[in-house]
Amino acid sequence: MSKTLIYIYIIIFFISCGGNSEEIPPVTETPKEEIPKEEEKEETPTEETDFSKIEVPANPGDGMKWEFQADISDAFDYEYPGESKLTEFGENKWTNFYHNTWEGPGPTIWKHENTSVSGGNLRLKTTREPGEMKTYDTGNGDKTDKATRLGCITSTKRVKYPVFVEARVKVANAFFASDIWMLSPDDTQEIDILEAYGAQNPRNEQSWFSERLHISHHVFIRTPFQDYQPKDSSTWYKDPTGEYPFWSNDWIRIGVYWKSPTYLEYYLNGTLIKVMDNLDTVGGKDGIDPLNYTSPTGNPADRTGLNKEMDIIINAEVQNWNADKGRMPTDEEISNSPEEHTLKVDWIRIFKPVQE
Repeated sequence: MSKTLIYIYIIIFFISCGGNSEEIPPVTETPKEEIPKEEEKEETPTEETDFSKIEVPANPGDGMKWEFQADISDAFDYEYPGESKLTEFGENKWTNFYHNTWEGPGPTIWKHENTSVSGGNLRLKTTREPGEMKTYDTGNGDKTDKATRLGCITSTKRVKYPVFVEARVKVANAFFASDIWMLSPDDTQEIDILEAYGAQNPRNEQSWFSERLHISHHVFIRTPFQDYQPKDSSTWYKDPTGEYPFWSNDWIRIGVYWKSPTYLEYYLNGTLIKVMDNLDTVGGKDGIDPLNYTSPTGNPADRTGLNKEMDIIINAEVQNWNADKGRMPTDEEISNSPEEHTLKVDWIRIFKPVQE
């Protein structure tokens, strides 16, 4: 055998042995339980691939189908850094304030700059300015507290029954209300899609509220002021499965089918959780307008129910009654956990029933 062939065999031998085996670690399979499931990733859930294609849980009626309203629905898949003045954003679908000049309830002060869109979410943040105070009515006299700056947006287009409105939202883990609602321009008719008090903190008996979603509507008489909303137990919804011990634990889908002036269906994560119907009290639950506030004559036969077109409003707010009980953020909570004090909305979508 020639020296050349011997050298070739020696080289092949060392290559096949791999040299130092410690330089090439063995390939191991990741245990299945350690592989994150796509639907468990908060940032990119499977259902976000096209929010308009998620099945609408409400029934549009015989011979009808749901038509997506792209001109007002929003996936918040753009960047809006926020501005310190009244501005339209999101292809002019929203303004960065309330639908009139009111600055908010209780010690709330809505600020234009507390609204932004980033990372695929609408973001309504919480801030506080040193020394800024606000006086508000508690129902038992005035009270002055530290002002809490929060965000509020209003749709530039209005909706009217029959319509299905649904949002995917992360309730803030904070001592204020995370709200998605509809309100008539004259402030006399209101439908609350989401009203959640998310603080996972027992301070000042907060836990009872954090375990429940407030499902409600209002009809008003402005002068002299009168406000009716249902108050039966069905207006405070607690998760019967235990999956959501607090509603700020995870993202939720919540919506309402405003079918007619006298009929509302509320949906949570695609499941029907409440029906509100009739102008009178039915089934042990309060009705739409049992006090005749929508009747121009005071005659029950003339009640209109929830018949006016409405703005869509998304906001955070420290309400009078909660602030009066001390249920509002502290300076430390706001500064130490800004993300927990940010209401986030992934998308909001609107559908109308149309002929097939």
